[in-house]
Amino acid sequence: MSATLPAWLAFLAAAVAVLAAPRRLGSALAVALTALTVPLVVLAPAGTALAVAPFGFEQVLVRLDGLTRPVAALFGGVAAANVAYAYATGADRRETAYALAYMGAGVAAVLAGDWLTLVIAWELLAVASTVLVWHHGGSAVRPAFRYAVYHLIGGAFLVAAVALHYAAAGTFLYAGGFTPGLPTALALVGVGVNLGVIGLHAWLPETYPVPHVAASVVLAGFTTKVAVYALARVTPDGATVMAWLGAVMVLYGVTQAVLQTDMRRLLSYHIISQVGYMVVAVAVGTAAGLTGAFAHLTAHVLYKGLLFMVAGAILVRTGESSLDRLGGLGRRMPVTFGAFLVAALAITGVPPFSGFVTKGLIAKAVESAGGDLLWWALVLGSVGTALSFAKFGYYAFLRPAPAPVAVAPASRVLAPVLVAVAVPSVVFGLLPGPFLALFPGDPAFDAYATSELLKAAATTGAGVAVFLLLRGPLGRIRPVDIDRWLHPAAARLAGDTAALAVATGAAAGRSGDRLAARLGAVAGRDDPTTRPTLGAALLALVATAGAALLVAGLL
Repeated sequence: MSATLPAWLAFLAAAVAVLAAPRRLGSALAVALTALTVPLVVLAPAGTALAVAPFGFEQVLVRLDGLTRPVAALFGGVAAANVAYAYATGADRRETAYALAYMGAGVAAVLAGDWLTLVIAWELLAVASTVLVWHHGGSAVRPAFRYAVYHLIGGAFLVAAVALHYAAAGTFLYAGGFTPGLPTALALVGVGVNLGVIGLHAWLPETYPVPHVAASVVLAGFTTKVAVYALARVTPDGATVMAWLGAVMVLYGVTQAVLQTDMRRLLSYHIISQVGYMVVAVAVGTAAGLTGAFAHLTAHVLYKGLLFMVAGAILVRTGESSLDRLGGLGRRMPVTFGAFLVAALAITGVPPFSGFVTKGLIAKAVESAGGDLLWWALVLGSVGTALSFAKFGYYAFLRPAPAPVAVAPASRVLAPVLVAVAVPSVVFGLLPGPFLALFPGDPAFDAYATSELLKAAATTGAGVAVFLLLRGPLGRIRPVDIDRWLHPAAARLAGDTAALAVATGAAAGRSGDRLAARLGAVAGRDDPTTRPTLGAALLALVATAGAALLVAGLL
């Protein structure tokens, strides 16, 4: 069935069900259909493939291997939870349908067995996510437009890379890796946009905080994770430059997150930071790094989705998104607070939660590969993560509210969704062996070695201590993203480029007019009352042929 019925068809069917059926029934059908893709992917035999050749060259619409199986199954389970959360938070049917189309494109990208199919799904992912944000209207329209521009540029780089790869390899299939040199360089730029590499990252923290809370949850789980998967395909043996770019993502993202007061913006910067861990792990090019990258991808999708669900629940029930105006929610929203604790401890890397296992494995892989500076970047990132979530938890749940905060009743569906999404972060932390065995590479890692426990305690303790010491000054610092300078500079570059193109076109037009006038004079057409003669026509034909031969010689 995995070959004859690709999993992403279930997402399309779910989108139709959401639009056609009453809201409750449509949401229930969508949850069931997306959840069905999990056993569909997990139970299919290894090597299952669906190949077609509609244009004379082979495409593989579905291929199940060690990389695709766990990610596709993860996306199916998360999609079911996301649809349930959308229902619980009042998302309208069109938004849920757009979200299903977006998540289905992500599944199609992961299941693809060739570069052309991946590119098509990649572009559909960009279009669907743009529409998902745009649908919210109001303040989301401008970020959605900028989001589209970023991903249009990134997609153009990836398309160019795949075209050059096909010209060199003669096939779109993954076999043999990606062509080195210019094709790989272009692919890394294209993938880097979706990864949120610093300098190409502004679309993420600008976009994710603005749409409906259910849309933010959906967006947090797919675009950057599909990019991590694509990075592993482009550079299966690693890439040093990407390892350092990943380290910059870790440190820059966590630094910006620490300084944020808007909950979803804080979490958006943490996506950049946590994806940086995955980029470093893939880029070191070892089996342990590959296992760590995909295990961390799985853990991150779950706990980061849960954190966005927590932030969305707070926003829906209180109407507040800023930590400055929140407080005292621990007693008034106990289930939400419990979900936050699980997710915050997981992302911080505290045992026995999933992030403790995956971050420890990545650090061990980097250390084994000889990346001492990279290892320290990961450690500092962990300290900053503990600091920022100590801040989130203290301001939202523990301290007295600075002003009265009204808390509306929650949907009956919300609490079960939060609990269901929280469970894997605990189970994967308690059972690291079976968890890591799900992924390709080298799962041999003693997560609960004394050294790992001491490292987790040190980084978490340091982060909490720094927050307690700097709580006052941190509240007075206002963050400034480098996009404050990059965006105007890019706008000026685009404007100047357009002006140059217009000026060049105008100059070419004037030169063409003068050339046409001269040729007309030679051909005897300088006087509009003069009829062209046979000799003039032959002369024009000879001149044209000569010009064509000259151009052909130059080419």
